Amino acid sequence: MRARIAQDAQARDDLPGGGDREPDAREIGQGQRQPQHQIRSTRIHRSMNRWRVRVADVDGPGMSIPHVRGRSRDAARALPRDFARYLVAAVAAKGGFNIAKVAVPLVAITSLGAGPGAAGSLAAAGTAPFLLLGLPAGAWLDRVARRPVMIAMDLIRFALIGSVPIAAAASALTMTQLWVVVLLNGVATVFFDVAMQSHLPDLVGGGDGRRLVAANGRLGVVDQMALIGGPALAGWLIGLSTAAVVLVATALGYLWSALWIRRIERPEPPRVVVRRSLAAEVREGLSFVRRNHALRAIAVAGALMNFATAGTVAMLPLLLVEELHWSDSQLGLFLAAGGTGGLFGALSGERLSRRLGPGRSVLGIGLSVAPASLVLPLVGQPIPGLAAALAWALVIFKVGFDGVVLMSFRQHVTPPRLLGRVNGTLRVIFSGALTLGAATAASVGAHAGPRAATWVACAALALVWVPILRSPMRRQTLGPS
Repeated sequence: MRARIAQDAQARDDLPGGGDREPDAREIGQGQRQPQHQIRSTRIHRSMNRWRVRVADVDGPGMSIPHVRGRSRDAARALPRDFARYLVAAVAAKGGFNIAKVAVPLVAITSLGAGPGAAGSLAAAGTAPFLLLGLPAGAWLDRVARRPVMIAMDLIRFALIGSVPIAAAASALTMTQLWVVVLLNGVATVFFDVAMQSHLPDLVGGGDGRRLVAANGRLGVVDQMALIGGPALAGWLIGLSTAAVVLVATALGYLWSALWIRRIERPEPPRVVVRRSLAAEVREGLSFVRRNHALRAIAVAGALMNFATAGTVAMLPLLLVEELHWSDSQLGLFLAAGGTGGLFGALSGERLSRRLGPGRSVLGIGLSVAPASLVLPLVGQPIPGLAAALAWALVIFKVGFDGVVLMSFRQHVTPPRLLGRVNGTLRVIFSGALTLGAATAASVGAHAGPRAATWVACAALALVWVPILRSPMRRQTLGPS
């Protein structure tokens, strides 16, 4: 009997994945205990001398799926059921945020007669918290459980946005209320976003970079669809009713997000709280980003990308409509090409980074974008509009791709106790680059015209690959740590 058990154990070790497979009923009867986690509907069968593992459902925290060669399902794709709940919450929250960005200014214009100055001040009130609160928010979120914060921020946003249609129905809406709502909604969004980014490795297993890429790939698709579909859906709904009524749907989206986050079952790991000032912890996060070569390269490359795209987005409509006299439909098709490119970039992040590695894939696409970016300022003379639209699609492809791969990489290499601070630090850097890029383009455009401003932005865009080339990231992979 002992010899038979030894032979069975050796046979298990010879299987792809070693002894990590689920024991069958006979083995359990011989004294082996079934693992604490459960794999439902797992079938191991042989086909053409290759082993395949089909995982229909994964249950239980800390799940580890063996890597099997051949046509098997990759371990990175076996994401826990809780991630599906997390993803539904992200769809509701991000969709609501992008609808609100369109609907709130329209409420100010249509209901209160606000002019360009008032509408611009609303936009500034919404973006200021990202610059001012990213660092302290990240440091504080490293001290506390993140899911309760996400739920609280969703409920706060539900109450804030929901107050606007109520006040409008009572004819009591004022610009002061809109400013307060937009400002506090921005504050809540900062805390929600940093907590959401920092919680993902706890949920799917930050030690395996392949799972992070798989999860961030799905989130990247949600981001791109929210960016594309949110404003379009807002416009369609406003056409059916009013902007104030559309905000009811936005508020309910935040409530829906909170309910799905509440359904996540996996317990959060305990936080190690060090009794020191918040300022000292902020400095630790800044120092970690500055001294880590890969994170520093990500910070510089991301800031350069945001600076360039913000300036390009600000100037291209002026160049195409005012100077080249494009119609609204032509401009819409041009921008839609960019949105499609971003969606395909997010979808491609997992596969390309797995084949080439995160650094090589980001570097290769950056080198491809460099000549494409120099096409954009030449649109109309001599570059035709179709070629410029394809170049713009490639540029935004990189935005979607980098959002998946670089986010996964920084979550993988950052210690869990510093994730909030690192995410908060990079959020401030990237938001500041967006603001600076738009302001620089506006200044250059006012003095030299939109084409000159587009040249400045696209020159920066052509250099986004340089920080990655000079970093050790191009030699690193995203496998299990």
